[in-house]
Amino acid sequence: MNNLKYFFAFIFTFSNTFQSCDVIEVPFTEEIIVDECAEKCKKILLEDYTGHKCGNCPRAAEKAEELKEIYGDQLIPIAIHAGFFASDFGGNFTTDFTSITGNEWDAFFGNSAAGNPNGMVNRVGYPSSEHITQHSQWAQKVDELLQSDAQIYIEIEPEFNISSNSLTIETTTEMLESISAPLSLNVILTESNIIAYQTDYDADPQEIADYEHNHVMRKSLTGSWGLDLGQSDYNNGDVISNTFSLNLDEDWVVENMSVIAFVSNINSYQVIQAEETYIIE
Repeated sequence: MNNLKYFFAFIFTFSNTFQSCDVIEVPFTEEIIVDECAEKCKKILLEDYTGHKCGNCPRAAEKAEELKEIYGDQLIPIAIHAGFFASDFGGNFTTDFTSITGNEWDAFFGNSAAGNPNGMVNRVGYPSSEHITQHSQWAQKVDELLQSDAQIYIEIEPEFNISSNSLTIETTTEMLESISAPLSLNVILTESNIIAYQTDYDADPQEIADYEHNHVMRKSLTGSWGLDLGQSDYNNGDVISNTFSLNLDEDWVVENMSVIAFVSNINSYQVIQAEETYIIE
């Protein structure tokens, strides 16, 4: 089983209506203690759909960081800037945090259309609307998924060439049990510690000039829907290796960047396993 050691009571309250980017009260408190992640343990992908003009989105970002502190390496967040609140509003809000893949995911899964902030935890619940979750639901979703063992192990080995500003990434995907489903491998670059404007309804003034944007999705190396691993049946012990290369954007700070890889079921889109490695440790 997973490394969850203690899980204390959730206290829930519910609100019947939500409006895009309105203030949402936190509906539960939790106290969770987890052990260190053992080798080849299960890891969860948290997609936070956000935008620099969404005044309540900092609450979701804070929740993602809080859960990262709790779950450590077992939780892998990505901040996906997409939709109306991620647009170029002129003035202080011209920074483009969007990506081609992030926009395609948002259009397909309907996150920004449902009203930011929200996210997905391993994309569980798709195609019903249950795949889109409020940040107040994330802890419960993560804990539920960590009750099962890892089915797949992913290893990422990045190699950065400073003279050419190029990156080579080797991935190894190992099946820890037999899986009968077509699978895809997704490889994503993210960047943290980006200082730029953000609207925050709880701040005074509400436009924060030195807001720190973290886990920002920069690029997918495998398109929007990943690299098909080529089979519909996998045996325990199967190992698949892949190599990816690209030149990094000159505006990206490689010291603040990570490589995220995740394997998903092509038919259901559900994420089965995820992994994250800093480009420069």
